[in-house]
Amino acid sequence: MSKINIKAILKSNEETHIFQGKGIKKDSQIIYLDENTQTKITLDNIITIERKSNYHLILNLKKGIKLKGKYINNYGTIELETYAAEIIKKKNEIQITYTIIANKEVLDTFTYKLKFSLDT
Repeated sequence: MSKINIKAILKSNEETHIFQGKGIKKDSQIIYLDENTQTKITLDNIITIERKSNYHLILNLKKGIKLKGKYINNYGTIELETYAAEIIKKKNEIQITYTIIANKEVLDTFTYKLKFSLDT
């Protein structure tokens, strides 16, 4: 497990959220606390973005393929689909452009950029 510095940018059609801080990298996972939301990214054959707060969001992403995900809150579970139009992986950085779909309706398109480096 390594301590890392992180810069994450999440852009949607409506807003841009920037996180800059510290996290940990353990095997193929990057975990950080963004305000009160734990974010866990698993960089595997399928990339998983998981966010937990007063809700639990699970997004599975693979370029060019629709995959299932979930949004769970106090009112129940919403089944989601994600479609990743672009995934660019570099040594300590990843950029993903993806669309979230619920009930066959596009909710929004996002671009997520994550850069990290070892915390020295």
